[in-house]
Formats: sequence, C-alpha cells, structure tokens
Amino acid sequence: MTQERDLEYLRAERKRALAFKNILPLVAQLERLKVIPKSELQGAKVFYGDFVRLEIPHLSEESFTLVCEVARELIPWRKGPFILNTLEIQSEWNSAIKYNLLAPHLHLSDKVVGDIGCNNGYYMFRAVELNPARIVGFDPVPLCFVQFQFLQFFAQESRLQYELLGIEELSFFARQFDVLLCLGVLYHRKSPLDAIKLVYNALKSGGEAIFDSLIIDGEQEIALCPMGRYAKMPNVYFIPTLRTFEGWLMKCGFKEIVVIATLKTAFDEQHKTQWSSGESLEDFLESSGELTIEGYPAPKRAYLKAKKL
Repeated sequence: MTQERDLEYLRAERKRALAFKNILPLVAQLERLKVIPKSELQGAKVFYGDFVRLEIPHLSEESFTLVCEVARELIPWRKGPFILNTLEIQSEWNSAIKYNLLAPHLHLSDKVVGDIGCNNGYYMFRAVELNPARIVGFDPVPLCFVQFQFLQFFAQESRLQYELLGIEELSFFARQFDVLLCLGVLYHRKSPLDAIKLVYNALKSGGEAIFDSLIIDGEQEIALCPMGRYAKMPNVYFIPTLRTFEGWLMKCGFKEIVVIATLKTAFDEQHKTQWSSGESLEDFLESSGELTIEGYPAPKRAYLKAKKL
C-alpha cells in the first residue's frame, strides 16, 4: 500500500507541472477543442501507416480551422508524422523509419506493452495495429503529454495510457510488462546499467525489451564519455561500442540478445520542418557529415532485442 500511495503522490506531483506558466497556455489550447460539437467527432477513424492518419469525416470547416490552430500552437513536434484530415504534421524526426525497422521484431498480440520515453505517443499509436492488450507510455515532459492528449482527443484509443513518469519510476511497475521499448533513452542516463536494470525488473518472466542507443565504432569494450556536449546535446553521458552495449544488457541479466540493426542517422530521418523549431541534424554536424561539430563521430545507433528468462 505504501508503494501505491507513493506512486499516486508522484503522479499528482507530475500533473502539477501542467499548471506551470509555460505549459498552462498549451493546456488551454486543448480546452479550445471542447467547443467542437460531439456530432462532428463521431465516426473518427485511425489508420496506421508511416503517417498516423486520423480521419474525422464530419468535422466542419470552422472546427478544422480550430484544429489546425491548436496543432500549430503545440510546436515543436519532434516525433511523427501525423495527418488529421488534410493537415499534415511533418515532425522533426521521421519516426516511421525506426518503427518500420523494429516492427518485424514486435510480437504484441494480447501483450501489455510499455514505451519508455514515448514522447507524443507516435510509436504507441503505430503499435495499436499489432493488437496489444494495453500500451503504457512513460514520459515526464509536459509538452509531449499535451500533444498526446491532442491526438487522443480524436483517436479515443482505449488501449493507450500515458504516464507523466520517467524511466526511474519503472520501479513502481515491477514484473508488469510483456514487452518494453526503451528507445533513445540510455545515453541520456548518468548510469545506463541502472536504467537497463529498471527495464529488466519491470518485465515479466519471458518478457522482451527492445533498446536503442547511440554507439561508436570499434571492437573494444569501451564507451565514449563526452566532456561537454555531443551533437549540441548537453545530456549525453555514455556512448558505447556495440560490444559494450551487448555487455551492458548481459550484465543486467538479459539473455538471447539479438542485434536488429546498426544505422547511421541520416537527414531523411531527422531534419528541420515547419513543425519543428530551432536546429536539427544539419546544424549538429560538421560539413562532411562524418563528425559532430564537437569533433566526435556522427550519430549512429544500434537496435538490440533482449529477453528476460
């Protein structure tokens, strides 16, 4: 009971962030959607392709104009892309590239699934097509939560749940998940092994996790620890070789580790759009594209699947 009370207290604390002065105007944008007549929202459907496409067939021109205004107020959209009727939200990251790479390795039918660092829920919406029992997204960033709520206002997908929690709160969810996604998280953690162990402990026996991480080339069991920023990111702590990445998973108890792919981040995957803001990949690399502007190897990722026996 104490743990349940602690979790509820933490949830309440995180929701208070929605009242912060920089977030409250975004929440107010969601409130604007409530003027749309319910009759106009009937018959909404979601189609799952590279674009997560929401079709709201009875939406009036006036309401559609409102939807477009609210969507633009929620910029930057980092993950996507999405389409609402004829409105295309071209996010900074073309997340379809990563999802399509991982989809053949996702066996989610009737499974309880978690997406750690889910952002606005793009992967969650895509994964619905694989018929999971439930998908829980974890991300403590209020803007991401508001974007998810914007999409869910139309999708009304009952199998999706969003927690304003981070990976460190997985300790409240011991042995609850059949499948966990941990994408783009580990290199932002000061202790990646502790983070991996949290994922391991949140899985049921026989459960599977898919991780990705930035990596550096090499056969040695080493990791790059940037002194300052990496690709202008201040919060990158450890970038392992592939061999080290596999070793981290083994040290934390994972078995049957499979390397799905290694892939260099390209401009078709991350780039500036009218729906993003500030800088993007082209600003993070030196002119040849082989090095970050700090002189480190350009971003390359490894995707690993591992099992808890």
